[in-house]
Amino acid sequence: MTKGKKLYLAIVVAIIVALGIWSIILDFSRFSSLNFEYDIYPSALLKRINVILAASIAWSAGRDRLSPRDSVMMKIIFLFICLAESAFAFRWREAGICLFAVCQILLAVRHSTGLIYGLNHADILQKKRLLIISLVIIAMLAAFPILLNKIIIIHKPVFIVYLYGLLLSVSLWAGLANSILGMLPGKNSGMAAAGMICFYCCDVLVGLDAVLKADLPWLMANSFIWIFYIPALVLLALSSYKPENIFFKTDKGAAE
Repeated sequence: MTKGKKLYLAIVVAIIVALGIWSIILDFSRFSSLNFEYDIYPSALLKRINVILAASIAWSAGRDRLSPRDSVMMKIIFLFICLAESAFAFRWREAGICLFAVCQILLAVRHSTGLIYGLNHADILQKKRLLIISLVIIAMLAAFPILLNKIIIIHKPVFIVYLYGLLLSVSLWAGLANSILGMLPGKNSGMAAAGMICFYCCDVLVGLDAVLKADLPWLMANSFIWIFYIPALVLLALSSYKPENIFFKTDKGAAE
């Protein structure tokens, strides 16, 4: 990676951090005035700028990409993320959820590439960890409809949220399986898994945002969404780069 490219990435990440802190401060300022607006200016603008900046990290990988196939897939994934954010900005929630669903399917495909090979060559400890992760996610899926019923009576929008939750859980499992089986170079798989954990936490909060009434619990859920969302996007974008960038050292023997 050239010095110019390293500087570019450092500047973009620094801007994302600065804008993220600014938007978080603005979001939490709503608690003092009990402002229950979904988006407030300029916080909403800062958030969307950060989404584009995170996408630019993945889109500008170039020769520093992990692989040509992975780079193309990540560019498409971030395109769907930007389209989904546009839909949410115009309050087209159903369209936004559908676009994010496509994004989660593509992320699951990306992180499960080589899964059969990884399982065939996994040791006993890796298989035990994967089994535990699988059981935990299955338990969460089984409990999710019960929790929704405690919050609000099931209706069509909530059912859509639940269907999206199924795809999100599969995508989370794929990201964690990728890390456990080491299907991406070590640090890359760790960043992808951390990104999916943040994405999952973010979307759980989005689900709560969709079903809760406008009061303090809703405001808390809405305010924490982007605390998880932007790190998820940045981690996933950086996981598409070769390990020898400025953020971590090259893993010995890592697959290119």
